Amino acid sequence: GSMFRSSDTQAAIMGASPDLNIDPNTPKIIILGYKFCLTSISSMCAEGATYPIDFTKTRLQLQGEAGFTGTKFSFFGMMQNVAKTEGVSGLYSGFTPALARHIPYTGFRAIGYEYIRAFFCGKDVVNAPFYAKALAGMTAGAIGQAIAVPCDLIKVRMQADGRLVAMGKLEKPRYTGLMDAFAKIKAEEGIVGFYKGATPAIQRAALVNLGELTTYDSAKTYIVENMGIGRDDLRCHLLSAFCSGFVASLCSTPADVAKSRIMSQKPAADGSVMYKGTFHCWVKTVNEEGFFALYKGFFPGWFRLAPWQLVFWVTYERLRIVAGLGSFK
Repeated sequence: GSMFRSSDTQAAIMGASPDLNIDPNTPKIIILGYKFCLTSISSMCAEGATYPIDFTKTRLQLQGEAGFTGTKFSFFGMMQNVAKTEGVSGLYSGFTPALARHIPYTGFRAIGYEYIRAFFCGKDVVNAPFYAKALAGMTAGAIGQAIAVPCDLIKVRMQADGRLVAMGKLEKPRYTGLMDAFAKIKAEEGIVGFYKGATPAIQRAALVNLGELTTYDSAKTYIVENMGIGRDDLRCHLLSAFCSGFVASLCSTPADVAKSRIMSQKPAADGSVMYKGTFHCWVKTVNEEGFFALYKGFFPGWFRLAPWQLVFWVTYERLRIVAGLGSFK
């Protein structure tokens, strides 16, 4: 079926589609479990395919901070430099927490969306006003991200540490892996430590979901009506994902920059930190590096969202069909 029309947007992920090849008496919880596994697998495939872009984006957002010395790189320059100084596997540092983050985040986004949507839109989902769907999408994204913040924090720190090691500021990365990071952060900073940068992370997730859900749909309709490409055509999916990625990046990059910087910062010896919160981070960044510093990593962010969505949706469609859940309506 078509990838995604927002009338039945992500709830269709849940798809109460009539052509299930599953016994109709299967308990709901089993079907939920099935879908949870499928969204998790699809998001992991998507993450694996696009992770080096995400990694490079975080690095671009951190360069130029006060106390930063060294060459300023462009996107491809940064990628080459990392591969040179930290090895190609350096482009995958922080990959484990990135995968772990998607289990609660995408799983909840997909499954929670249906129930949240019913709350905002009532029974008549098809004719629900745009703002109701937008609210439902943003809420689902925000809650999913709120659950996943600790994994996100570890991911950003692992992405940032290679840079500090290469600059000679750290002897070795702070954490050897996901479990080591959980243990160390809990010991050093307490449970609260896991939620540093939670505000911009959640803002970003809400905005990305808004951009993804709503633009994807409008772009798709426009392309189908004006370009004569069919709804199920891969080109249509690619173009729509490309447009929705653009809007999602436009809305969310400033929150993303704040998130990268706040999560990766290390308190000074006297306990003071460079950024107190999202707003403080924005003001300081604009004062020191100019307005466009808030859009560092915009292009990689955009170029990552499109292939991410594409790999996710195509994998998800195929898996649903294989699992007998019927394709996504």
